[in-house]
Amino acid sequence: MNRNPFEVLGLSQGADDNAVKEAYRSLARRYSVNGTTPDGAKMREIDEAYDAIILSRTGSGDSSSQSYGNTGRNSTDFSEIRAKINSGRTDEAELLLESVPIGQRTAEWYYLKGTVQHRKGWLEDAASNFERAAQMEPNNAEYRRAANNINFDRSGGYRTERRTESTSGCSACDICSGLLCADCCCECFGGDLIPCC
Repeated sequence: MNRNPFEVLGLSQGADDNAVKEAYRSLARRYSVNGTTPDGAKMREIDEAYDAIILSRTGSGDSSSQSYGNTGRNSTDFSEIRAKINSGRTDEAELLLESVPIGQRTAEWYYLKGTVQHRKGWLEDAASNFERAAQMEPNNAEYRRAANNINFDRSGGYRTERRTESTSGCSACDICSGLLCADCCCECFGGDLIPCC
């Protein structure tokens, strides 16, 4: 980046983390419409400026300016990482996640790490992190849903029912699926097993 990142965001050199975040959000809203960026070069410059500031602060070890982790408040703010994941910038999101000290990794950290891994196709690692997030906060529906969905993906997207010895025969879904398949085969040969389909 050629320009001073603070200058790109319209800030003075000593701006605190909250001012940096607010300036970034404001400019991102201004230069993006419905998730698309009409001026991609400008948005890239804004992203790079924000990243440069955040990475310099998280890498410096200066606890007063860390963006992620405990900054004297009781909650950790992962909204910027979520924004990067949602905009497809998973490598940058992962870099920011890795900058969070191990002792400050919350359930949300594990959920977001799992989300990055899921998008990269690393299903086993993602499942492990989603499960950890769900264990840390068992009442969080988002984390539980992610853990359940990843298990579905890991099974190839097929429903895997466990049948007990007392359960026998076909379910209604099996019968319906079989009829639809048979109808398709009949229609291939000019017939019609189910006239309304």
